[in-house]
Amino acid sequence: MSSIIQEIKEAAKGFRFWQVENVVDFPDKELPQCDVILASEHGEVLTAGGILQLTGKGKLGKSTLLLNILFGLATGRDSLGFSISKPRRVVYLNGENSIRTMQVRLRLLRDYFCIDDEQAELLRTNLLFVNGRFSLQKSHVLKDVRGNLAELKPEVLVIDPLKNFYSGEENSADDMRTFVTALRALVDEFGIAVCIVHHTGKNQRTDIYSGRGSSLLADDAETTIAFYEDSDNKGFFNLSVTGRNCDEFTQSVIKQPEQWYLFSLADKPEPKPDHTLIEILQTLPVQFKTAEFEEAAHSKGIKRSTCFEKLKVLEDGGLITRVKRGIYEKIVQFPKVSGQTGLTEPMSENPQVVQIVQPPEGSGLTEYLTESVQIVQNSPECIQRTIEQGRLF
Repeated sequence: MSSIIQEIKEAAKGFRFWQVENVVDFPDKELPQCDVILASEHGEVLTAGGILQLTGKGKLGKSTLLLNILFGLATGRDSLGFSISKPRRVVYLNGENSIRTMQVRLRLLRDYFCIDDEQAELLRTNLLFVNGRFSLQKSHVLKDVRGNLAELKPEVLVIDPLKNFYSGEENSADDMRTFVTALRALVDEFGIAVCIVHHTGKNQRTDIYSGRGSSLLADDAETTIAFYEDSDNKGFFNLSVTGRNCDEFTQSVIKQPEQWYLFSLADKPEPKPDHTLIEILQTLPVQFKTAEFEEAAHSKGIKRSTCFEKLKVLEDGGLITRVKRGIYEKIVQFPKVSGQTGLTEPMSENPQVVQIVQPPEGSGLTEYLTESVQIVQNSPECIQRTIEQGRLF
């Protein structure tokens, strides 16, 4: 290996030599311990030197949500399902809310979170904010930013929102690249993590590309959190998290009308299997592959990207069980329904033997399907099932 490196050095005189690693030894190499700013049970959400993008439509409460998390960062306590290992100094660049709005929100949050003098002192030291708007791409602005970061020594820099600290065209990849390059220079120089609040487009998405304009920022960010209202549960909001160092996951939060400034982690109501999922199961064999479920679901208009979520609904409802990776088995046997009511089908060669599988308690199935089974002693069909179908919702 050393001879190869020497040959490269000889051939590349006058050039800066790359630091070359090999794939056999590098996995065992001791690296500096990663400084995790925000963690979750699904993995690392934000690390030192990383960029987090928080997206959401206008007036939804992105800044208020972020302030809830920042109070946790400043005091070193977990917030909204995110694990925080120790207090962090945060500098918050406020480019949207008025001074009065900031004062009202901070007073309410301070009075709620500051339960003792020690936490008040932590917030006084660690959560600092600046009111103003300036373009981070401009060289003279970057000089001021560098000077202030060197003086304040934050571990986290918050930019809220992107549009008021960015002078380029949002849809331009070149303009966004200039911005990200300037941001990366600050990250590399000071070792900070950056949180950017960004608006969504008119057709709000909930994935990594939920932010409006160029996708370059989302591609560069370590994690994107899409913040949006839960269409199925009034008053609930979802945080869909997509990151390089964590599994994709969704957390539900809620806020009370009398505490509009305060978000709380919520236990989202467990979804119940709806009639469409039951119909899909009816078409599948007792033991089926994930791909078979996806094909059947796709024929019902369900997106393939949501199939794992649908399988989990069925599994949590006690209707299927996972045999091994990619293979599931039905717990409850469903008749193949061809009409609305009055179905008759042969079930057994022995008219005296009938096995009724009871739906698991709490599965929601009994709310969907009510069966009455009548054994006809001297009939070759032997079982007549009368099925009354009803919808869960």
